[in-house]
Amino acid sequence: MSRGDRHGLGIVMSAGAAPLRLLRAPEVFAPAAIGSQEILIGGGRILAIGPDLAATATLPGLVEVVRLPAGKLVPGLIDQHVHFIGGGEGDGPHARMPELSFEAFASAGVTTAVGLLGSEIEAKTLPLLLRKAHELDRAGLTSFIYSGAMALPAPCLTQSVRSDIVLVDKVIGAKSAIAERAFPNLDFPGFAALAGELAQAKAMSGKAAVLHLHVGRLQSGLTTLFDLVESMDFPPAQAVPTHVNRSPDGSPVFEQGIRFANAGGIIDFTCCLGPRDGIPAGLDAVEAVQRALDAGVPEDRITLSSDAGVAVPAAGGQGGFVAVPPSILFRDLKRLATEGGLGWAQALPFVTSNVARVLGLAGRKGGIAPGMDADLVFIGEDDRIAWVMSSGRLVFSRADDANQ
Repeated sequence: MSRGDRHGLGIVMSAGAAPLRLLRAPEVFAPAAIGSQEILIGGGRILAIGPDLAATATLPGLVEVVRLPAGKLVPGLIDQHVHFIGGGEGDGPHARMPELSFEAFASAGVTTAVGLLGSEIEAKTLPLLLRKAHELDRAGLTSFIYSGAMALPAPCLTQSVRSDIVLVDKVIGAKSAIAERAFPNLDFPGFAALAGELAQAKAMSGKAAVLHLHVGRLQSGLTTLFDLVESMDFPPAQAVPTHVNRSPDGSPVFEQGIRFANAGGIIDFTCCLGPRDGIPAGLDAVEAVQRALDAGVPEDRITLSSDAGVAVPAAGGQGGFVAVPPSILFRDLKRLATEGGLGWAQALPFVTSNVARVLGLAGRKGGIAPGMDADLVFIGEDDRIAWVMSSGRLVFSRADDANQ
């Protein structure tokens, strides 16, 4: 924002008046609860954090001091499954959703996101996805994409998925699908070859080279993934099956996911997959987290993602579809922390530090500590997002949004 920025609770943060900014926050979750802290920000990064950084405030003209009111300062959210260029094609032409805007992410507290293709790869392509990721990045969202798609053989930007990851900065892994009727991918050697490319790409690039797996409703569930881990010694932590919160009444995926996570893997629950959002075949994400924890799954092996941009049935039973907004991720974070009874410190890692580790971004994203990007979300006493900072720049404030 070029003008003076307000976080919506009466505190003015001037735009670029000083090279450093000192935030005095009464309650900080990093994501662990660390109480009242002062945070020094400069050059888009967190430079220092501590209970008393008063000495820095004495530097004339160099430090802008901002005292925050009652509320919670938390890391920016990370969403690892987003349809940047719209999804919904599997439900026909009337369900094709539009591209997502930067403002939709900023107002939702999402400061890092990974884009992917849906079921349509004829008109919505990897070059278009990459172009959209650059657009969002220029606006202020740290953005990455997955190569590949639902179908095998996997589409790519260059000559292979491996070279996409090695040569293209924004490519962080690859998407594929299992247990999906429209894309059954029954050719196990082809699936194993993709996994082999990812193993090579990880070694060659130093990236996470994630195998991000859409898991459909077929009764085979995660069987192909278990076979991959057993036959190829593929690291369980390098694969992230998503949509694991399918209702146990009609699918084995949830129970298989519990077994996979307890064996060292990661499981991702989809916020819009459940009755709350018109999909009765899904298990509510909050309930899924609670069930997984009750089953002994370690907290650091669970993540949440939004599936934003995909189509879900419109409310009211009148027919039609609407796009899932990025804000659904914060919605379910808040539900986990409040009505789910976990509290903010326990709920936050599912959308911050856990995701950062999975994507190979730990130490840069998903926390509040010296050296990390200054991606911050301030939540008011009403548990609504008041303002959002991405790489040290204010990109959303509730007051400005209300005045537009």
